[in-house]
Amino acid sequence: MKKFLLTIIAIVMVFTVVLTAMVGCSNKVEQVTVGDFDIIEMNIGKEQPLWTNSKPLNSDMSAYEMFSVALDNYYNTDFVISQQYGTALTKAGLITTSQVIDVAKIRLGVGDSTGLNKSNATYYADSISYSSITSLYEKTMIKDGEIFYRNADTKYNRRGDTIDIKSWNSITTDFKDIQDYVNKKSNNPTTICMYDTSEENVEEASEPIYDEATDTYRFAIIFNPVKSTTEYVKTMKQQLSVNAGMEVNKIDFLQLRIRFVLWANGMIRNVYITESYAMKLGSVLNSTVTLNTEVQFSYDKNENGYAADEFENSFYNSAALYVKPYGDSAVEKLGSIIAMQN
Repeated sequence: MKKFLLTIIAIVMVFTVVLTAMVGCSNKVEQVTVGDFDIIEMNIGKEQPLWTNSKPLNSDMSAYEMFSVALDNYYNTDFVISQQYGTALTKAGLITTSQVIDVAKIRLGVGDSTGLNKSNATYYADSISYSSITSLYEKTMIKDGEIFYRNADTKYNRRGDTIDIKSWNSITTDFKDIQDYVNKKSNNPTTICMYDTSEENVEEASEPIYDEATDTYRFAIIFNPVKSTTEYVKTMKQQLSVNAGMEVNKIDFLQLRIRFVLWANGMIRNVYITESYAMKLGSVLNSTVTLNTEVQFSYDKNENGYAADEFENSFYNSAALYVKPYGDSAVEKLGSIIAMQN
């Protein structure tokens, strides 16, 4: 079973349930395709990493073979940064509301695809999500086999379209293991994705296209939305129950597409993910959510703004480490991510 993960579930789900309870009406989603797409400029990891141990790609590989190679390379490298930025669009009746997602992660040490951190790597995760209705800022650190978590009391800043941090709550370490942390707090920071992306779950894939200018391959894969998200849905429901005391009757995934841009040496450059699901609260199909997000990767320990010691210092010092590499172009960036759905 290959697992490939987005990093914020709970806040999107709580927001969706709130809107669902307010309105309550079903909506259809626009179906995605595996059609070609543009390669956008990177904000981090702009150069192909010079990691000599990676398995390279070749033109004879299928899309899924390239994906498998890149996933192995991701877990086998001893340092990686990922920066996720996206938006979740919730439709309930005539209301459509957007929620921003901004997540930075660093891994020090070789990874582990099992999600159990058997390699004992160090992880830092800085997660922000907000809309006009709700907001979240949480930090996670996994170091020397121990899990540290803290979150902030936040308030949506309508004027700046961001969040204000009122105060940081105390650090929590009361977790038996990573799965206990996932059930109680947030997604597993040690895995790249919580979808089951086994080959038998592939519904359609495009032919890889080589781009000489960037020395990359690009392709898209559509996965069976139900089979690929069975465990993901269980985690969603568990987090809602534990974090918000909400019992959702049913979550039906409607579609899941991942677009990949891979360096020719087999390392992941960036991915675009579109997922859509419908939620039942009570006996009525109430709302749909479409999440469009891009994740960029860097393997450079000197990447500006992503120093591991600064992440750790801010965790203990309650500093508001708010990594926003998109800067003033955030609105334009959101627009391009939404456009990637088509």
